Amino acid sequence: MNEQSEQNKKAWEYRAYEFWHKRDGSPTEKAIQILENPLASLKKHKHHFENVAGNKIANLCGSNGRKEEK
Repeated sequence: MNEQSEQNKKAWEYRAYEFWHKRDGSPTEKAIQILENPLASLKKHKHHFENVAGNKIANLCGSNGRKEEK
């Protein structure tokens, strides 16, 4: 990994778990919340997931739509 990529990785990961844990609780607590209402996590994108039964879906970006719009 080149130096710039390494710096970006460190910045991206810096205290990320701490942030998510403070905001959303433990991974178990967040999983329970998502399971209670999975579509709520998708916000404005949920209309894309109305007919997905039997399909496989990948979350390539990993943010799960949590990036704030400005």
